[in-house]
Amino acid sequence: MNKEKLKKIASNFKIDGEIIDIKRCDSGHINKTYAVKYKTNDGEKKYILQYVNTNVFPNLPELMTNIKNVTQYMITKAKEKGESTDRLTITLIDTIDENSYNIYNKNWRMEKFIDNTKTYLNTEDMNILQEAGRAAGRFQKNLDGFPAEELYEIIPKFHYTPNRVEQLRDALSDESNLKERKERFEMAKDVIKFVIDEKRLNKTNIITEKLENKEIPLRVTHNDTKLSNILFDKDTDKAVCLIDLDTVMPGALAYDFGEGLRTGITTAKEDEQDLSKIKVDINRFESYTKGFLSEIKDIITEEELKTLPLRSMDDDL
Repeated sequence: MNKEKLKKIASNFKIDGEIIDIKRCDSGHINKTYAVKYKTNDGEKKYILQYVNTNVFPNLPELMTNIKNVTQYMITKAKEKGESTDRLTITLIDTIDENSYNIYNKNWRMEKFIDNTKTYLNTEDMNILQEAGRAAGRFQKNLDGFPAEELYEIIPKFHYTPNRVEQLRDALSDESNLKERKERFEMAKDVIKFVIDEKRLNKTNIITEKLENKEIPLRVTHNDTKLSNILFDKDTDKAVCLIDLDTVMPGALAYDFGEGLRTGITTAKEDEQDLSKIKVDINRFESYTKGFLSEIKDIITEEELKTLPLRSMDDDL
């Protein structure tokens, strides 16, 4: 999309200033993101303009309601404690028509650019991984007490493992599917064999059952705590906050811990095609876990703690 069209779209948000530059941001696989620079009376300021992919997120008003509610809760809680809210979380910009969802023309939204920050796709630095764990843990701590049951389920059964298991079983029992994707199934046969072992599958519903039986609390979960969704201070490499709150939903604390480990403990970036580069490093696990637990130690329950190192197999597998 050309800059003039983007300027017209951006002009529908409440910002007192003149647009002097717009650049496409290459990060992200789902939404289209642009950095918009304004000249204001207080100097140059940046904002993030984003086109949300409603094929992936079909109910954008519900999604935006979730984001507004959790960010406002964090801000209010921080103010009550006398803490700074400067870079606590994202800040949505109102539309000129002041609609309650901060959405322009069905797909567009805008938020403040958080200054002097950067992101990582991967890192060898254990201190950064520990900070990543802190960011995920701090998100949990900041939202402790929020009524998670009031959140909309943006992607139904997103981390509901029994559903994923059922989908896998359906795919493996579909003869036409197996024939059509014969080469893919052949390549993945060892992984499939590993996953469908009954001793392993019988344990995939432990966390969901604990939630259903109220053995662990229902919490606000980010659900996409990968390294690239964390802003770090450019000068200190300290974690600033989690961004990309589109998948904020009710869930289990272990979801955010596990999702962070998914990219944090491997030696390659998330979309690496060369599988030989992907290895799991126990030192990464320890660093991330140390950071995560340092933030949630005062809110985590004993039963939740047991779900974090949950074994999915018996010792002889």
